[in-house]
Amino acid sequence: MLNFSDFKIWSKRPGLMHWLVNIAVASFFSYYIYDTIIRLTTGTCITLLVALLFRNTSITLVFLLRRPSKLTSRNVGDWIAAIGGTFITYLYTSRAKPICPFVVPTAYVVMIVMAFLSTICIINLGRSFGIVPANRGVKTELLYGIVRHPLYSLYTIYDLAVILLAFSLHNCYICILHALFSFLRARREENILIRDRAYKEYVSKTRYMFLPGVL
Repeated sequence: MLNFSDFKIWSKRPGLMHWLVNIAVASFFSYYIYDTIIRLTTGTCITLLVALLFRNTSITLVFLLRRPSKLTSRNVGDWIAAIGGTFITYLYTSRAKPICPFVVPTAYVVMIVMAFLSTICIINLGRSFGIVPANRGVKTELLYGIVRHPLYSLYTIYDLAVILLAFSLHNCYICILHALFSFLRARREENILIRDRAYKEYVSKTRYMFLPGVL
């Protein structure tokens, strides 16, 4: 009988499947590099598009070159949370209007800053970057020295700016679901990483997961 708690896509030993998955996911994200370049020709908020281009390019490269994990989650719930949290934001609709014309410049500035900071986090993670909870090495530098999951915090703040630019109940629901997925992902990632002594020491020094002094 299939035991879903032991769900696993490939063995811990790196092989052909590891590289095929890396290439497949990197190819998926490379589409957004192409899409961003096309959007640059429209002249709409060039700075934001450049920031997104850097971010999407970083994700593509680090995922293509990521190292095999020391330990990968076999729990199907972990996989659902990770994949859902990664792709749910593609359900945002841009047809909605800004909640208020006065917030548009501020929202763009927030999105630009969050995009650049998330790029720094992705580059910092480097070959340890991944989607499914796994241990590919513990990172504690830069923003990871402030909170344990800065990337999820940055994504959430970026989403709030998206809501300001395209306010609708649909987009609000997506924002809330993304935040919940991010929380679940962080918890489930830590269930894997806490088995590493280095991560235990990191948790003892870096108390907060998302916001210093809050959460």
